[in-house]
Amino acid sequence: MYKVAKIIFKPCKAYVEDIADTIDGILAMLYKTGQISEGWSVEKHDQTYVANVVTTDDDSLNPKYYNQYIFKETENFDMETQIICDDSTASDSCHCLKHSSYILAVEPYISSSPVICGDCGKEIPLYKIPYLYEEKEHYTILNFQKTYQAVSHLWFDSLSDRFTKRQITDFDSQLNKRGADIRNELELKVDKPVYYLLRNPIGGWFEFEKNNESLKACPKCGKELAKFDGRYADKVCCDCRLAFINGEQE
Repeated sequence: MYKVAKIIFKPCKAYVEDIADTIDGILAMLYKTGQISEGWSVEKHDQTYVANVVTTDDDSLNPKYYNQYIFKETENFDMETQIICDDSTASDSCHCLKHSSYILAVEPYISSSPVICGDCGKEIPLYKIPYLYEEKEHYTILNFQKTYQAVSHLWFDSLSDRFTKRQITDFDSQLNKRGADIRNELELKVDKPVYYLLRNPIGGWFEFEKNNESLKACPKCGKELAKFDGRYADKVCCDCRLAFINGEQE
């Protein structure tokens, strides 16, 4: 279960230049390592600063998950973390010890990790995921998540409908080709099958049952889709590494 937590910052010196900006930068780094969710607030109490954050698990703020940048920026602070309570508005994260497959699902309602466990169907916190490319933080995957969600929200609002719908539903769009590149890199790092969730290209959310017929064949290669032996997705193309949610009852 996601947790509401406090991170207490106490400057080690009498004066640390731009304390508030430094703390905000540290929190942004913790977001990029996947240790906290975006959307924090910071309170000032004399020389003590208290950040209110949402984190994933009881131990997700442990310094063992820091990268080199966080270690450097926290040198001038004594820090203490406190788990306050469960976040009642959030769902639980994945606690599987092993994963037989992963799904890269950059959906607009996913606010934290877009990497889904194929076994339990829950989000895997990004601090448990290897960094992609040569990065020391999850910059690429988080940046892509924001870009995808921005395009998706424009589609939902019927703004530039033809362009935004193609970007979301067409496997050959620039947006989805970028997602496929990230999926390829993630699969190399985790050494397990990783599927990219492609929104059903037949219809949309309006009159869902009428517009969303059940896909039978992969829109990329034309081969028959296989039933996904896991959770979150319904059908997959094992060759193209695409996953689909058809909403069908079987």
